[in-house]
Amino acid sequence: MDQDREIDRPKVSVIMPVYNTAEFVGEALGSILNQSLKEIEIIVIDDGSTDDSVAVIRRLAASDERIHLHLQGNCGPSRSRNRGVEIANGEYLYFMDSDDLLEPDALGLCYRLASDRQLDFLFFDAVSFSSEGLETDETIYRRTYLFDELVTYTGVELVNRMVDYNLYRASVCLNFIDAGFLKRNSILFFPDIIHEDELFTARLYLSATRVACLKRDLYRRRIRSGSITTTRFSERNIEGYLMVVRELKQIYDENRELRATAERIISYVLNPAIYNSKGLLLRQRVDILIYCSRHRLLTYLKTRSIAVMLFPWLITIKKLFKRQ
Repeated sequence: MDQDREIDRPKVSVIMPVYNTAEFVGEALGSILNQSLKEIEIIVIDDGSTDDSVAVIRRLAASDERIHLHLQGNCGPSRSRNRGVEIANGEYLYFMDSDDLLEPDALGLCYRLASDRQLDFLFFDAVSFSSEGLETDETIYRRTYLFDELVTYTGVELVNRMVDYNLYRASVCLNFIDAGFLKRNSILFFPDIIHEDELFTARLYLSATRVACLKRDLYRRRIRSGSITTTRFSERNIEGYLMVVRELKQIYDENRELRATAERIISYVLNPAIYNSKGLLLRQRVDILIYCSRHRLLTYLKTRSIAVMLFPWLITIKKLFKRQ
């Protein structure tokens, strides 16, 4: 029986959390179903959608048995992805958002490279697009040009160079991961926060010893109104970031080998978050500084980030001087 299961084991498990994306999920799933690599399973976790998402998924699942739909109450993307990891049978895992698109040869290219070179994970580039006419930066997810496709790196080597060039990106959708590596290192998504990718991806890089890149734009990220990336920065955003850096600090504080790189990631994540808190109420901003002080995070903050958060009018003054 176990031997039969191994023979039938899919090469890749695609894990997709879904919440109220009926308008886009059909196209997203279509881009997976049309992959050149056919030996895949698609684990769709509907996180309590209140629109027609489930109906769209069921229509597609009825004609392709590779789609496995699982329903749950609203628990958030972290718990949805973790459930997908528990269910997955594939040799490799790929996490995809339900409103984005995957190039037709993406999984096949990733599988061949990862299996041939026995990689812990590999990463690739993406392009941003909008069907709503929103402004996009097509280059924001391009960073493989920093590296040699033929070289196998450690995760620490990669993340240090990315941080040097301000090109470290935490999006989990840009990584193709060996399932055994993920489970051996007990890497899961931290529950009940947003920006959960930040902690997951940091742990991924800090744990990996065999990583490579594909210099291809294999993913298309949709920029749309109402998504986490386009909504106004809120108290919930900063709470997520603070939890991420606190967890990173706790995990790697006693690890001399990895602590320096972990601290670089903490600073890289925390400073933009503090800077972007400038629109919150003064009481909230003061509470953030108190939190950073209590948890020994002030050492990672730049003076500019703190100054702008406490005195956001400094930006207006700077713009006025530039016009003169």
